[in-house]
Amino acid sequence: MRKVLRDNPFVLVLAAACVGAASGTIASLMILVAETAHSVLFRLAPGERLSSVIAVPFPLAVFTVALGGVLVGLTYIHQSRLRHVIVDPIEANALYGGRMSMRDSAFVALQSLLSSGFGLSLGIEGGFTQAAGAVGSKVGQLLNRRRHDVRMLVGAGAAGGIAGAFAAPFAGAAYGFELIVGSYTVATLSPVVAAAVAGQLAARLLVGHSYHITLASNGYGSDGYAILALVLGVACGLLSVGLMRGVTWIERLFRQSGVGDVFRPIIGGLLVGVIASFVPHLLGSGHDAMALLLRNGWPLPMLAIVLVGKIVASALSLGAGFRGGLFSTSLFLGATTGAIAGTIGVSAGYVASPDVAMISLVGMASFGAAVVGAPMAMALLAIEVSGDLMVVEPVLLGVLAATLTVRQVFGYSFATWRFHLRGEAILGGEDVGWVRQTTASDLMRRDLNAVTFSTKLADFRTRFPVGSTKFVAVTDERGAYEGLLDVAGLHSELLDVPPDATLEYWKASLEHRNDWVVASTRFDKLVHLFEQRETERLIIVDGEVSKHALGYITEAFALRRYRQELEARQREIFGN
Repeated sequence: MRKVLRDNPFVLVLAAACVGAASGTIASLMILVAETAHSVLFRLAPGERLSSVIAVPFPLAVFTVALGGVLVGLTYIHQSRLRHVIVDPIEANALYGGRMSMRDSAFVALQSLLSSGFGLSLGIEGGFTQAAGAVGSKVGQLLNRRRHDVRMLVGAGAAGGIAGAFAAPFAGAAYGFELIVGSYTVATLSPVVAAAVAGQLAARLLVGHSYHITLASNGYGSDGYAILALVLGVACGLLSVGLMRGVTWIERLFRQSGVGDVFRPIIGGLLVGVIASFVPHLLGSGHDAMALLLRNGWPLPMLAIVLVGKIVASALSLGAGFRGGLFSTSLFLGATTGAIAGTIGVSAGYVASPDVAMISLVGMASFGAAVVGAPMAMALLAIEVSGDLMVVEPVLLGVLAATLTVRQVFGYSFATWRFHLRGEAILGGEDVGWVRQTTASDLMRRDLNAVTFSTKLADFRTRFPVGSTKFVAVTDERGAYEGLLDVAGLHSELLDVPPDATLEYWKASLEHRNDWVVASTRFDKLVHLFEQRETERLIIVDGEVSKHALGYITEAFALRRYRQELEARQREIFGN
């Protein structure tokens, strides 16, 4: 039974479907709880949604959002006691073989729910994808699946959550592959797709609705609109860079101010509440405001105010320490940017009035692709929520332009930019953790002979005759590594050396004196050291102070092991 659970591909697909159903349920419940909190806290009328309200009283907006800041700030008291960094699904798949903590993920989901439920200008996707990924990770570990399978189940969890939240299984599957798993092959298609479909079905059974945008347009095939889609994509890419830079700038400002983690959300909540009292459409993720915008259209000044205000409010929310994500936020910002472009086009006689909604949809997908870093997922999402295949051409052009703009100007999506700020050089969910988990001690050869300087020459020649070994490590009396001695060279010496001479005589002629690394050196850094030190051999020592020689590794062996590991990962991915 253990072998079946570990190796059978049908078990993996079944497990992924269960994970997807659980993820869709988690996403739907979290959204439902957040919307219920909105209705109660902001005193909404039946059927009314937070981001679509026309006005929120100033005291109510400021007090409610600030109260959310107090509650989120209190959670940082618990987080300050953690002695580790909370790992999200992308980082888990990239560095830790898909292993995530259920407790940490539940904590992040709670923070996200508090942030979203009290009206902060963020989406809740960050919370439910964290929880969904942890469910996939735990199922994979319980089934004792291989590293690649655990990573796949983490991606399946995220796919099920996105598919359930947006009723978009294609977009959910693409999100799982692009952002969480980091690769796509036919062999790995079934688990993630099964999870996405199961997530959508579970969400539909639970809440009984689907996310849909109705469009009415007939100008999709126009070459002029294709050009507009490219220009809009570039604009969305540049604006997304401004948003990501803004989040970082506000975080840095809070750090430099000396305000503690507990109080930052309170200050941020007060500021967001003040802004939202004048522009209430900034509250929440913006789902309903986006639907309102696409159906009715807003005047150009209002669109500009909402765009700038939403960027500022979102940057403040994240920069102040609130939890959530920019998934929904980027969609709303993109739709607003597209509406601005469409409205200007109508005024110039370049765009037909009914096509403004379509151009907004292009902006939605483009901005989302730029921020989230999953271009195909965003393109598919735009197609699925509109239900119109005629939008494929302009949406793909906009997504392409936005993605290339961000890559050229900035180089990161929001998720990978956050890792970069923490010093993690990862660009997605591709599995690079095995390189970091492999250390010099795992690869070294241990047949390194060592002697001290006090060893006599006659004893050395007797112990190590010509041909027995090439090098011998020489240490001081404390056992600290000093260098390598060439055995053949020592035997060929014709100098008049007394028989009772010690190896101290050859101290100046030792080789590779500085070519040593500690045993804990990661493999990815080890490979570069051969080139930096211009050597083909590195001695492995136990520590920088004691420097006890443990073994050695050659450049040829390190590169061969690297190729072997790459081939093993390739076989896992392609199912060979």
